[in-house]
Amino acid sequence: MTDSATAMTGTDPQEEIQSDAQLAAELASDELNPKALSTPGRKRLARKRLVFDVVVLAVYLASANPGITGIPVHEWVGLGAFVLLAAHCAARGMWRGTGGKRLGLTILNVLVLLVTALCVVSGVMVSGTVLPAFGLFADGYYFWDPLHAVAAKMLLALLLVHVAVHIPWIAGALKK
Repeated sequence: MTDSATAMTGTDPQEEIQSDAQLAAELASDELNPKALSTPGRKRLARKRLVFDVVVLAVYLASANPGITGIPVHEWVGLGAFVLLAAHCAARGMWRGTGGKRLGLTILNVLVLLVTALCVVSGVMVSGTVLPAFGLFADGYYFWDPLHAVAAKMLLALLLVHVAVHIPWIAGALKK
């Protein structure tokens, strides 16, 4: 399999994976700098990450509209959105350091993750589909439901800020 892949692309897939890992580390350490996307390898990896990010955002947006999807889909897709967000944080690394903009981005990332967890926990506690699927029921609807509504609004606001902060990186990834 490796021989045919090498013959088709002219590169060893294992070398490409190692190269992607090195590029990912470099991009993660300098993500706020759009000039970090100056090499073709970095730009290729940035575009792959951007596609993943768009998928995560699309799943979130689908789960954020229970009026469109219906409550059962809202609940299950919401859980999927949380899993994708956790994968996004693991792939990108939440911790950016303590200097200036990096500290602000770290704080923003932590807030997004905490508010998402609060939204998921409160959503599961008022669930009409997920908990009953496991034979469970939670009391405290009048506590959890307003908390879920507030957390959902906070999450939307934080995600808008997160996307706005990354507009230079997005623009750099999209440039030819």
